[in-house]
Amino acid sequence: MFGRRFDLFEIFGFRVRVDMSWIVLAILVAWSLSSGYFPVRFEDLSARTYWTMGILGAAGLFPSIIFHETAHSLVARSFGMPMKGITLFVFGGVAEMGGEPPSPKAEFFMAIAGPLSSFVLAGAFLGVYAAGLRPVRRRSGPLFPPASCKRIPGRNAPGGTG
Repeated sequence: MFGRRFDLFEIFGFRVRVDMSWIVLAILVAWSLSSGYFPVRFEDLSARTYWTMGILGAAGLFPSIIFHETAHSLVARSFGMPMKGITLFVFGGVAEMGGEPPSPKAEFFMAIAGPLSSFVLAGAFLGVYAAGLRPVRRRSGPLFPPASCKRIPGRNAPGGTG
């Protein structure tokens, strides 16, 4: 199933590997974000800024896939299943099992653990966004301006000079 792959690290006793095909996914995601999504969402930024954002977005995909696959693996381990590791490849990732699930119940909980973990992660990021830690849409200037820029003494304050 996999071609050439490299060991990256270990998490909770699961060996995390990356297949060379995952690089194709990372490049496609970076390209899609930098040439499609970000220029529409954040207008009038430089191409370099869009590519930086696209590469960071693709890099953010990496830990989210590992989080998702780790959830599958931890539930499988709790049902006594041997796990060979986690491999990232062109279609995302896979938690490699060492055998078949012991029961339909185990298979169900293993299958649902990944998507549930993704919803938890999405909820956490939504909470960060709702707390006010979000990008500001601007025609120019930095994407993430300092939160205190409107609170500089003497600037934009009643009786101030700005």
